[in-house]
Amino acid sequence: MKKSFFTGSLFITLLLGMRIFVFSQNQIRVDADNQHITVFLNRAQIDAKVSAKVQTGTTKVIISNVASTIDANSIQVGGKGDVVIMGVKFKHNYLGNKKRNVLEDSIRITRTEVETIDMLIKVADNERNMLMANASIKNEKDGVTPEDLKEMLDFFRTKLTEIGTRQMQLSRQSKEANDKLARLQRQLTSQGGNLNQPAGEIELTVSSKANATLDINLSYVANAAGWSPVYDIRAKDTKGDIALAYRANVYQSTGIDWKNVRLTLSTSNPSEGGTKPELYTQYVSVYEPVANAKAMRMVSPPPSVNEVAAVVADSEKEAGFATTADFVSTIQTTLAVNFDISMPYTVISGGNPEMVDIQNFNLPATYKYYAVPKYDRDAFLTAIITNWEKYNLLPGNANIYFEGTFVGTSTIANNDTKDSLLISLGRDKKIITKRETIEAFKTRRNIGSNVRESFGFRITLRNTKSEPINIVIEDQVPISQDSRIEVETEELQGADYNKETGKLIWNLTLQPLDNKEIILKYNVKYPKGKNIQGL
Repeated sequence: MKKSFFTGSLFITLLLGMRIFVFSQNQIRVDADNQHITVFLNRAQIDAKVSAKVQTGTTKVIISNVASTIDANSIQVGGKGDVVIMGVKFKHNYLGNKKRNVLEDSIRITRTEVETIDMLIKVADNERNMLMANASIKNEKDGVTPEDLKEMLDFFRTKLTEIGTRQMQLSRQSKEANDKLARLQRQLTSQGGNLNQPAGEIELTVSSKANATLDINLSYVANAAGWSPVYDIRAKDTKGDIALAYRANVYQSTGIDWKNVRLTLSTSNPSEGGTKPELYTQYVSVYEPVANAKAMRMVSPPPSVNEVAAVVADSEKEAGFATTADFVSTIQTTLAVNFDISMPYTVISGGNPEMVDIQNFNLPATYKYYAVPKYDRDAFLTAIITNWEKYNLLPGNANIYFEGTFVGTSTIANNDTKDSLLISLGRDKKIITKRETIEAFKTRRNIGSNVRESFGFRITLRNTKSEPINIVIEDQVPISQDSRIEVETEELQGADYNKETGKLIWNLTLQPLDNKEIILKYNVKYPKGKNIQGL
């Protein structure tokens, strides 16, 4: 009976072993070689190569080193090989995050090292305590000779020195190990959700009539990636061209590092969708308000203030130095512009954005100063660029450098229909403006059932520069939205007056050390007993 049972067990074991062997032969794992990545404003398309050897029959090819943020509907598989593709499936591998595994293994090894050193320190402490507990030296009456005393002193000195040296070494090693452990833990924490991402895998099921080698072209779209434009604008003076460096902040948290890949930056944004909006019937009706028990007072919220952190200026590009922009070709497609970068780039998943130079331009510009003394006493230098559409600029932040010095940040906003692009270059403290009330003209009179208020302002300008300037002064008069309120201009001193907005514009030329004065006067008439807002 025992012999028969053993034989049956052996047969089952061999059968299971054969099944495991056959299964392992029909499933292989390979890594995708990511070669070209097209980064959209939001999302990225990853093109990869995969090489695999399959045997006769059905084989599951598990492709690793793919993004964990894949849009599964975007996976495309093609290539060469005498096989039939039976299925493509994306899945997450929650045990395959190599970065986390490496960091956790390093933390585990370092923690064991710290514990070992701590244990050795305790052993050294116990040795020293035991040695000191037996350090009592007896006198000659107890039979201790000077020779014995000297021998004991030499022994204690040697042992204490040995233990002390070991304790110092262990203390130093303990500090180094604890510092390393703290750095590893900070690294683990700083990676945040990126390290908690499962690894992405694509399972490709193929059928082959014979052993074959597959050369697979893999393409898919991944979320959690994109780029945003950043500009460096440099002007040496108010006579030359504007030097504009067009750059991109490329970011990605796809779960895989893009190592030495060819990048293409596209102005397309797939997340916006491409479906035409539909118009539906618009109904109108009379709104009948419900009377409230208590009157409500509407208070306009205060304007928000956006604080922009200053960016440290980088040094001027040295003559003869090349940048990535020298290796970029611009491709105009029907719906977007692509910047193809021939140099390989590495972008770490979850890391800091990678700065990529796209293009460098010398832009012909005219310079003009603008001032709004009602709100700010400084004048602002601006550069006006025409035909800006051909430069394919996107809205973005810009670091401004004037005369070799970083002067602040501005924005490039090209999402309007104007034929010129206005770039603010910052404040110029050498142009002084001031707006003050003319008290002698400021009056309030009752005229019948109305009140007539008069307002007068004096705007003074001074150019302390050694060269003439062109400056635009902006101000305004109020606009009435109530037929009972009338606004009458009395003195505008040649301003261009927009009666719809109330905006006043003076185009002036100031010679060096020149002064100018502008007088603005207007009257507002409104019914008595009414509280007028906006004056």
